[in-house]
Amino acid sequence: MLVLPAAAQAQAETETVYETLSVPTVDGDFLHVEIARPAGQDNVPVILTYSPYNSLSEGTTPNLANDDLGQRYVARGYARAVADVLGTRNSSGCWDYGGLKEQQSGVDLVNALSGQSWSNGNVAMIGGSYDGTTANMVAARGADAPGLKAIVPELAISRWHGYAYGSGVRYFGNSERPTDEGVDTPLAFDFGIARTPPTQPTPQLIDAMRDRLNPCDAAEHTERGYDTSPDYDSFWLERDYRKDARRFRASTLVVHGWQDYNVKQSEGVDLYEALRLSTTASATQPFKHMYMFQGGHQSPSGERFQPVLDQFFDTTLKGAAPGPDLAPPVITQGRDSTAPGEFREERSWPPVGMREARVSLGREATGGTLTFGRAGRSDASYTDSGANTEETARRALDAEAGWLAYKSAPLRTDARIAGTPRLERELTADRDSGQVSPTLVDIAPDGSAKTLSRGHLNLRYRNGLGREQPVPPGRRVSGTVLFSPQDHTVRVGHRLGLIVAGSNTVWAVPNLPAGGTYTVHHGGGGSRLVLPLAP
Repeated sequence: MLVLPAAAQAQAETETVYETLSVPTVDGDFLHVEIARPAGQDNVPVILTYSPYNSLSEGTTPNLANDDLGQRYVARGYARAVADVLGTRNSSGCWDYGGLKEQQSGVDLVNALSGQSWSNGNVAMIGGSYDGTTANMVAARGADAPGLKAIVPELAISRWHGYAYGSGVRYFGNSERPTDEGVDTPLAFDFGIARTPPTQPTPQLIDAMRDRLNPCDAAEHTERGYDTSPDYDSFWLERDYRKDARRFRASTLVVHGWQDYNVKQSEGVDLYEALRLSTTASATQPFKHMYMFQGGHQSPSGERFQPVLDQFFDTTLKGAAPGPDLAPPVITQGRDSTAPGEFREERSWPPVGMREARVSLGREATGGTLTFGRAGRSDASYTDSGANTEETARRALDAEAGWLAYKSAPLRTDARIAGTPRLERELTADRDSGQVSPTLVDIAPDGSAKTLSRGHLNLRYRNGLGREQPVPPGRRVSGTVLFSPQDHTVRVGHRLGLIVAGSNTVWAVPNLPAGGTYTVHHGGGGSRLVLPLAP
């Protein structure tokens, strides 16, 4: 047996081994995997990203030599693996838009990495956007992937229907951060990333080239991803991982930006609330943790997040005792109308002690009102032009040029809205379709308004997403609009404002044809705003 000198042995243990694998799936396709791991070490846990974006970041060979996550964690005794999603780059098969084949391929991938001779059997999945969505889809299979011990879905989709639609209204762009667009999937994938030719001479090269020429289900993906009547049927049900939250066996660190305008905040927050995992960090049982920061569609970084991630991996993959940064189940960075706030540690989400405040929509001679008591009963109407925007309405609230505006009295105390506001609305329409796109705003003493949150409802889905139901013209109907969850404090002296419109064209595709007139009913049993207020 060759015995290396101590210095040489130490050097060998810190060197990195780069290798590639071709992992078979149960459907007969093969996944391309690139691995970086510490040389001379066995029983190494794996940190995996299963991504469709790898063709966009081709660099030196091996690519993982420039991977920041790999550089950090390989040095800490982990293996780093990056794989090409089914039907992209050097993997064969057809891209499946988050469907069952893609989900199964992720299960096969995790099981293969868990069984490597140098692995300790424990795998974590991490990534932002689509790269975190693949983590959710594998975790939703529960015991089918026993080696999956942890996931870190950052800015990730937990329900594809909720990524594309807000209660039946198709999301579009935004006016805050153009790079956070939300219209790329599935179009840019079916006719872009999923058609990108292979980049390396892998064993499945011929199959991968053939599969790129095969349109697979591209037409159906596009039709369903931009449907004007998006019934929540079997197509969407198989792409709903949140419905299987009870099956999650992997510890889950949900990470999301409170101002993510691509994958909306509800995709992360609602998943966290649905998970039936312990909120106590443990090396022996799965647990859940949530980290929310004031950012957009971007992964977090910095001194507050990095210790959380380090301790999460050490605990779930190496069996270390949980560190202090895993003690609070929820870490959230709120904001007010002027700036992000400090990070808070919460025992739950919504925060302990949260109460729902019911605010009545009313009407007086001076305009719309928001009151915690009785409200005026007079009704009010607006006509949707199909081109209304929250930006225009914020600048001229009182003009009510195609929208209705409501204001509270100046607040006497700070009001922290921490959770998912909702608008319970009673209205009458003059046509059998339409949408409601309200915006919740924070009005400063000088009258300027900043958006707090926004929501949408396709009125044909007022009774649920399962099947559209025409609106009976001239008859009173009810519908609940869910706003995006937020952690926002309205300060003393500010007013809470509400813009009620039939379109918000920068943020969502308007209902067509435009021109409908809608009457909002006020007073007892009429419309009201429900706010989750934290202590």
